[in-house]
Amino acid sequence: MNHSSLISRARQAFAAGLLLLMAGTATAAAQLQQGVNYKLLTPAQPTSVEPGQVEVVEVFWYACGHCYALEPKLEAWDKRGRPAEARLVRLPATWNNMLKTHARVFYTVELLGKPNLHQDVWREINLKGNRLDTPATIEAFFTSRGVAKADFQRAFSGFAIDSKIMKAEDLNRRYKITGTPTVIVNGKYVTDVAMAGSEDKLFEVINALVAKEKAGR
Repeated sequence: MNHSSLISRARQAFAAGLLLLMAGTATAAAQLQQGVNYKLLTPAQPTSVEPGQVEVVEVFWYACGHCYALEPKLEAWDKRGRPAEARLVRLPATWNNMLKTHARVFYTVELLGKPNLHQDVWREINLKGNRLDTPATIEAFFTSRGVAKADFQRAFSGFAIDSKIMKAEDLNRRYKITGTPTVIVNGKYVTDVAMAGSEDKLFEVINALVAKEKAGR
């Protein structure tokens, strides 16, 4: 078999695989059941992504064991399984003071520009048993990771993060959040592991809802 024939066969195989993947996504979208795999968010909420993109919001809590178990799969989905038009947005839960404290930790990591610390926070709480529930323990955590004390204090107690917490509280109310992890697709659909049936199926549901949104435009 010559070189051009090999290339032609490879292209045909790739095209066939792509068609199967598209068909699988379309089938999954058709099989979704409202009230079973997902529920409608009423009223629908505006999104924070660019036009043409589909927002996928994960509402989480650092100390939620289910969120911690889901985290590696969510990371893998975001890197390798996410539809091209989907954009992952993480939103901390805020329905009590403990959750608001951890939301402040999340936004402090963001404001300091230390994204690798997110994984450290997950492990610190869920593996090491350090609840990070007081300003002193949180400060000690950040400074042990090389953050200057003054930089931490300026970020953690600053107006910028106060504003982010207020916005997160508003979104939590509008999304009607009562548990974590919860996923909201494009401000319209709410799903979680229980509705999907398993952690792996959750991502099938998310991808199908993304496809549903894309097809509806």
